[in-house]
Amino acid sequence: MIDNPLLIIASGGGHTGFARAIAEYLPFKPDFVIPENDRFSKDMLLDYARKLYYVKKGKDPGQGNIVLMRNFLKIIIESGKIPKYLATIATGSNHSLIPAMFQKIKGSALYVTESQDRIITRGKTVSVLSKFSRHVFLHWNEQKGLYDNGVVVGPIVEKPKYKSENKGYILVTTGSMGFKKLFDSLLNLRGNYKFVIQTGKVDPTPYIEKKPDWSFFSFDKDIERYIANAELVITHQGKTAMESVVMYGKPTIIVYNKDWKSATTKQDTILYSKILGATFLDDPSTWDSIKVLEDSIQNVRKPNQFEIGTPKLIDIILSELAEFLRE
Repeated sequence: MIDNPLLIIASGGGHTGFARAIAEYLPFKPDFVIPENDRFSKDMLLDYARKLYYVKKGKDPGQGNIVLMRNFLKIIIESGKIPKYLATIATGSNHSLIPAMFQKIKGSALYVTESQDRIITRGKTVSVLSKFSRHVFLHWNEQKGLYDNGVVVGPIVEKPKYKSENKGYILVTTGSMGFKKLFDSLLNLRGNYKFVIQTGKVDPTPYIEKKPDWSFFSFDKDIERYIANAELVITHQGKTAMESVVMYGKPTIIVYNKDWKSATTKQDTILYSKILGATFLDDPSTWDSIKVLEDSIQNVRKPNQFEIGTPKLIDIILSELAEFLRE
């Protein structure tokens, strides 16, 4: 094995989830690029990494291009210092763009993963990188029309670590950024519900005071354990919905977050929900009453079944790495 076979750019949140999923199936430890000061990504990847590089994130969801420009020089410097790798996998988000392009310029073979919820629209960063990539890895046949060099491998998720059980609680998890409007709406639910809620960057303190019998936490690198034991999963247009359905067969409700400007569109999210067999709900600001959510909880259905696609992605990467080494 050469010194620098594979670099994976793990760009936070669900993008880091893709990175860890790929690493779990690899027969060796790759190196990773993660966002500067991203404790969540570091905790998720430390056990799978040979080496970690840190590159500042251009901007978070909801932030403008002024923030990106302010950080641009530092991103260039940090990305340029990373040595050449034989192959690079970018997992999307604006954070992936500059490190991936530096690797391409240095001669690395570039691959990119599209998000699971991009069905009819492309992710901006993935769209740019696709022009320089050998393959864009896709999750669903319904994404085939997005890229000429797209390869459908199936849902890119981790190896399930737990047995799927029902311990009687509803899990609400909306990624690292959180979803305050949804959390506020949950407080209006009528009935005796048992909730476990991951709040991400939203402060859980006010909710703990109002619902002391519910469980709240900000982050847990083992969120999978909560998914595996849930009766029902409520999430947003993100990767968790795919994990809930594909890995553990959980009934799932996807609540669209219209304020997540850099994320996928409402129509994409509707189609994503249909692919998974999940229930789609519009942004909480559009609900006439809390009965919209109550009815969805009472009438959830069994989701569709899927074969995990990550092993197919790994087969492609390993085959092409071997080809590069023979050249």
